[in-house]
Amino acid sequence: MAERNVSPPRRLRACASCARAKAKCRFKEEHVQRHIHLCDRCETLKQECLPQTTTSLRKPRRVHQGGESTLTLQPSMYREDMDRNVGTDAQQTSANERPWRVESQAKPKATIAVPQPPFGLSWLQATQILRIFREEYIPQFPFITISGDRAAEALSKDNPFLFRAVMLVAAPLLESKAVKNKRNTLAYLGYRSLVEEDKTLDILQGMLVIVAWAHKSCIDNSQVVNLTYLALGYAHSLGITQEPVLHNNNAEISSDSAERAPQDKTHLLEEQRTFLGLYCALSIISTRQSRRNSLDTPYIETCLKNIGQSSVETSDFAAAHIVHLVRMSERLSEGFGEPHKRTLSRPYAFLLEGTGRHFQTDLNRLAASATYPSLASHSQTFELHRLYLLVRMYEPAVIVASHPDEGVLLFVFLLICLRNCIDAMRSFFDLFLELPVDLMLRYSIVTSDHVIFVTLQAVRLLLVKIPDWDVQSARETLDLGAVLDQIVSRYEEADVLREEAVRRFGNSTQTEENSDEMSNLSKLAREIRWLKYWFETKTQEKQTEDDLPIELGRGEYEDKLRPTWYVGLLEDIDWNIG
Repeated sequence: MAERNVSPPRRLRACASCARAKAKCRFKEEHVQRHIHLCDRCETLKQECLPQTTTSLRKPRRVHQGGESTLTLQPSMYREDMDRNVGTDAQQTSANERPWRVESQAKPKATIAVPQPPFGLSWLQATQILRIFREEYIPQFPFITISGDRAAEALSKDNPFLFRAVMLVAAPLLESKAVKNKRNTLAYLGYRSLVEEDKTLDILQGMLVIVAWAHKSCIDNSQVVNLTYLALGYAHSLGITQEPVLHNNNAEISSDSAERAPQDKTHLLEEQRTFLGLYCALSIISTRQSRRNSLDTPYIETCLKNIGQSSVETSDFAAAHIVHLVRMSERLSEGFGEPHKRTLSRPYAFLLEGTGRHFQTDLNRLAASATYPSLASHSQTFELHRLYLLVRMYEPAVIVASHPDEGVLLFVFLLICLRNCIDAMRSFFDLFLELPVDLMLRYSIVTSDHVIFVTLQAVRLLLVKIPDWDVQSARETLDLGAVLDQIVSRYEEADVLREEAVRRFGNSTQTEENSDEMSNLSKLAREIRWLKYWFETKTQEKQTEDDLPIELGRGEYEDKLRPTWYVGLLEDIDWNIG
């Protein structure tokens, strides 16, 4: 039998010193044959040459299981943690101990990267903002509900755009920061709705929140109109603006009817509630522009019935009553006639025919139905809405009296309507000025629009000069100058409360607000102040600008400051302030 060839000597593993220094470790053949563990590098450095221990050898990556999820340790995280442990323990050990032995003692902790909320907020701040929105904002516009046990993290994950809208509206931030957040939110909306073409209720609810609290979202009137009609088109795309189509018509029966049948179902209560909120917001915009509300369909009654039968929440009862009041406003629009066919005499005939008396009776009956103890917290806003509807009912009389040269015959009935309108205005302002100041920070577009509307109609009415009308007595009955001063004062007080809320929230350490920037409340107060001085100039028959205060500005700057309002009925008739 032939002798077996001698195997070459086995290559030795690099020593511990060379491994730490990442140097080449070579052994002389004579040392290997004599089993001497001494590499060339250690021999040159005249240091002890020791083999690597088992603990210092490279180990395979481990998977640690903890809780519900399985986490894989990232190499970068492992290196940083190990370097930190080695550096700390090396100072506590003696010089003869090897730092690589510490590797087996320190076990790195695996962490999960949690996404942060938008706008640079923390989750603690987001939770606080969500609580503020749920407790203080939703009662003013109870068409978007968020359950009390729903955390901010869950809302951000399931409804990201609604979450952004809530943070934009309810976060007490500096005005400059709020403007940046608005741009970020609108850009996100454009990406989700137009680029990604997402069709979810989340986007519609977010748009409704921004529109409902437009004065807190830092958006102007044109953006409110754009967002409202964008939300209208989006609601049509979601198919929640009408009852689901039932495929039970014999003419529509086809081979695929069996496949479509499972899709025939009623809309969720959340969808119906959102639809009713959009109906109310669109009614405000339509009234401003003297247009009919395209959502004023019989499906509104169906949604009200479904919510009334399926819900026991106080917010749903409040939402239903608001919708009933808005429907009364739509009833007025219908009685005044189609916008493109309106004349001065057509809306006024609504009052002459006795329809106004029936309307007022139904309105009082509706107000009496909201006297439940559960709705006591909404009684003041409901009464404001009722008084607003009375003022709007008498608006045709104010229009006719403001244009005596249009050929409409004047009657004693017209004077009665004007006196009743003044009484309703005075009651409206008395109640509005009794509301808590902080309520102005969170009331919705419904209340804010009513205040502007009644204020403008009061200016119109107190400038009326017709036969048998005692204008001086009317101005004494309603001291509009004093009322406007009080409104300005309350807006300014509300703005002070806003600034205090910003400081308490912890944002005062950020970039200081530019002195030239004004909050929406300050802008509104300045516009009301401008209207007061304009009204006093007209009543005193002074056409010069010398009586206007310097801070209001003159010339070109004053033209920029002059506000633009929608005055409601017969928008095509010129009524230019100034």
